[in-house]
Amino acid sequence: MIRRTFFIFLLTLLVWGAAARPLAAQQQPAKPASPTPPPAQKPAAPPADPQDDGGDAISVEVTNVSLPVTVLDGDGRFISGLKQKDFAVFENKRQQEIIAFEKRDGLPLNVVVAMDTSTSIRNRLAFEREAIIEFLEKLLDNRRDQAALTTFDDEVKIRAGFTSDFARIASSVRGVVKADGQTAMYDAVKKICAEQVPAANTKRRAILLITDGGDTASTTTLDQAIRAAQKAEVAIYAISTKGGGVFRMEGNPYLNIDDKDLKRLCKDTGGDVFFPSDMGQLKKAFKLAEAYLRNQYFIVYEPSEGRSKQFREIEVRVTSRKDTRVLTRRGYFSE
Repeated sequence: MIRRTFFIFLLTLLVWGAAARPLAAQQQPAKPASPTPPPAQKPAAPPADPQDDGGDAISVEVTNVSLPVTVLDGDGRFISGLKQKDFAVFENKRQQEIIAFEKRDGLPLNVVVAMDTSTSIRNRLAFEREAIIEFLEKLLDNRRDQAALTTFDDEVKIRAGFTSDFARIASSVRGVVKADGQTAMYDAVKKICAEQVPAANTKRRAILLITDGGDTASTTTLDQAIRAAQKAEVAIYAISTKGGGVFRMEGNPYLNIDDKDLKRLCKDTGGDVFFPSDMGQLKKAFKLAEAYLRNQYFIVYEPSEGRSKQFREIEVRVTSRKDTRVLTRRGYFSE
């Protein structure tokens, strides 16, 4: 009996000891973790600007505005020899300070020739090809200028990108052998500004439109075409192949609504429009367009107000003479 009692007592001690060991292990304090290195010291912040009142900073972007400017007399001839003091620049009717001025007649040009290939020019297509090739040959003879070609009827087609290779672009012009459909001129302007003008390698860039009439097929409006050109900072020149027996000038009663829209498209972007009366004067118009592009003054000013997302109207005046006509873009979008 005593042995049995002692055996039970011994077994109980063994079971209790086995159960107590894990409990004791849980109750032992955890070993202290390895000390964490102190964080790297950050460089001290620069002392606060004594004029900083802790408010939100206001950032105003001010960017110089560059203007290619052509100045003509009453007979349409380029006026040379003008100086910075002969010009005044206004933005939103406020006079601006001219910070740079230069006569630039030898800098490279980028010109996109936009050729109307609608049905109405079918009988003049061969002559227009010849006149365009002659224009391009003279334009590209110095290997510094670049030209591109786009045609438009119902559809706008980019025929050649910018190149100084006359043979290459002349081949593209000769490949235009079909005239059919309506006239999507404003669509052409928008497409050229979006897809061709960004590839230009100079700020002196222009579109030369050869067309016989108004737009009849575009989804783009006249105002949208003007805005696209102004945002792309490209001047539009146009040669009308409509003819009509007179050299239609501004104020002439022969100007119809299509002519007036074409004139607005050009003048609002800093270019001009030519209305030759016959095929002989058409070639003269191409020479005149090249002369306008070649003979320009270059004016830079810094707007007196910071840019905001709105259209800024520009006016350039020649203060030293009265018999002048100034060609430059009518404004810019500041976004």
